Amino acid sequence: MNKYGLGVAVAAVGALIVAVPIGLKYSQATLLFGLIAAVSAPVVIHKIEDKNWSLGMLMGLTLFASFPFKKLFQIDGFINEIPVTLAYVVVLWVIGFGWKRSWR
Repeated sequence: MNKYGLGVAVAAVGALIVAVPIGLKYSQATLLFGLIAAVSAPVVIHKIEDKNWSLGMLMGLTLFASFPFKKLFQIDGFINEIPVTLAYVVVLWVIGFGWKRSWR
């Protein structure tokens, strides 16, 4: 992982640390975490050279951004969470222009 990956990780963890003490509602956290993930998606896809780290970070961003959305709409259970998670992966892939990267 390089400095870009570390920066994305610090931003995500920082948002989690800040969101809890100030008492963000799930609707506000959904917007905040979604914006952080949307801004970070192109960085994760194109600036991290190792494809495995890049995909791992993209999946981490997906789980990070989808968590408050799932809690807001009370989506529980593995089968119910899969479509939401896949939708977030697709959106972050499109925002980050994932098809332009060589994954070989």
